[in-house]
Order: sequence, then structure tokens, then C-alpha cells
Amino acid sequence: MNAYIFDILPDGRAVTAYELGKGDVKITVLNYGGILQKVLYKGTDLIGGYDKLEGYLTQDGYQGALIGRYANRIREGRFTLNGKDFQLACNETGRGHLHGGVVGFDKKIWNAQPIVSCCCEALELTLVSPDGEENYPGTAEVKVTYTVTENDFSIHYEAVSDKDTPFNMTNHAYFNMNGIAGGAIYDQTLELACDTMSVVDDLLIPVGPVSVEGPPFDFRKPKLLSKELMDCDDAQMKFGAGLDHNFYITGCEKKEYAGKQLTKAAVFTGKLGALILYTDTPCVQCYAGNFMAGDYPFKGGLVREKQHALCLETQFAPDGPNRGEAILKAGEKYDYTALFTLA
Repeated sequence: MNAYIFDILPDGRAVTAYELGKGDVKITVLNYGGILQKVLYKGTDLIGGYDKLEGYLTQDGYQGALIGRYANRIREGRFTLNGKDFQLACNETGRGHLHGGVVGFDKKIWNAQPIVSCCCEALELTLVSPDGEENYPGTAEVKVTYTVTENDFSIHYEAVSDKDTPFNMTNHAYFNMNGIAGGAIYDQTLELACDTMSVVDDLLIPVGPVSVEGPPFDFRKPKLLSKELMDCDDAQMKFGAGLDHNFYITGCEKKEYAGKQLTKAAVFTGKLGALILYTDTPCVQCYAGNFMAGDYPFKGGLVREKQHALCLETQFAPDGPNRGEAILKAGEKYDYTALFTLA
């Protein structure tokens, strides 16, 4: 494993990059935000991101970052827990609370501990989120472990809190299976082992689960992520300017990994092969980078354009605390894994 200074924060703290992997899959992780900065598959980078820390500090999009305490949206930043009302930051204009608030886990310096064994390389990241941070209740001790083997990498999320608290972590990497410089994803296919999805309102907040039956959200067989699909007249697709929806994983194909039974959730396929996602979370958010365009360039000077990558965010459903979901009970353990296999 190789480690080096990636860049310096404005306050003078150094940000370290860790390179993991010896086989076909290699990743680079920053201790700032736990950011997945590169995913190399047979030498080609598959994800968006920046060459300098400035991009991660100044640009929207949460490129490759760890998200918490609560990934996705909470309506108006409000929830009630154990009879007490909580108001979180409404950091997404007009919509409410997004991805943990103003200073979420994506903006923290994590403690990093490299782990090397005969069969894999891993990086253990830890932090303590104090009681009241971003107005969430409870002190949460959080650990995230990135592990790389020959043809896959995994992200293992763990946490314990001393008070009941909403908790829902994910990673926000944007993948392109033609390589991140491979253009729009319109020639790539997505398959989801999901019978149900979240219908959203115009604020992209779920208003109820429905069957995926019929166009355009039935991905139970591989479907082209075409421009015509993204631009279709379906009201749900228009709300997010393209695909940006939560799907409930209902597949039955399992894979044993690190002592867990993970469910095959998604297959994303392009010219370089297939990215196969396994997880034990109940849902996956599929976001097609509908607002990824911008003047600030990606790695290597690559122009940022919309719908040139796809996020596959393992998670609990958005706005879960307002349905009594995704509450980490005091003293209990949050323990979920996402496994990305490349073939």
C-alpha cells in the first residue's frame, strides 16, 4: 500500500491519499471525507473526481465521498424521535436536509489505519460524531473499512451511538463503465434486482413505494440508460431531470462475503465490462449525474458534463426518520456492506 500527501487544507492540515490493491482493481482513498478518489479497473479510471483538494472543497456533487449521518434527503430537515422534535439544517435549497447537513461526514478528516494481509489490502477509517453535531442526537462512533482484493472492492460501514439517532451511510462515487472519460452513459445498461421504487414529489422526497412495472423504471432486465429514457415525458423522470430514484432491493441471488449474506442488487455494464453490486442494505439510490456539468474540470482536465456517470448508493430509503425507519438504537450496532465486483 502506498500513502502520500494529496493536498493541504486551507487551515494547514495535510490530506493523505492511500492507494490500495495489487490486481485488476486498485482504488485511492483520501482521509478527507473518506473520499474514493480513483477506481482503476485494468488501468482505467471509472469514477469522477478531482486532481486537487480545491475541487472537493468548492464543487457540488459529493464526488466519491462518505455520506452521513443520514444519506439522501429528510423533508424540511425535521423529524420526531422519542417524543422530541428535531430541526436539522436545510442545506439543499427548497428541499430540506441533504446528506448529513452543512458539515457532514464528507467534510471530516478521518483517522486512517492501513491494513495489509496476504489476500487483500484495506483502509480503516474512524471518527467520533459528537452529540448534537448537525443537531443529530447521540455521540456516534463510526468506522468505515475499504477493502480491495483481485477483482472487487468493498465498503463496510459500522457505527454505535449512545442515544437513538437516525443513521444511514453510503458512498457517493460516480461510475462510468466506459471509463470516466468515456462520454455519456447513454450506451450503458443498468439491471436492478428491484420490484419496488419510491415515488417522489417535486422536492424528490418519497411519497410512497410503488411497483416498477412498466416504463421507464423497470430495470429487472438490462435496460439502456439512453438519452430518450432520461428525457422522457414521465413526471417522475422530470422531477429529477433524469434518473434519481430510490429502489427497494428484492432480489434473491446471494453472495457470501466476509461472513455476511449479501444480495445482488445491480449490474451496470459498459464497454469495459460489468460493475456488479451486492449489499445488505434494503435500498439503492440510482442517480445519473443529472446536474454534474460545470466549468471546474475533473481529473486530467476532463470536462464535467451531465449524465456522464451513475451513482449506485446503497442505503435506507430517503426521509426514513419520518416513517420511523433507519433509527440506530442506543447501544446497537449499525453494520452494512457494499461489495463492488468488476468483471
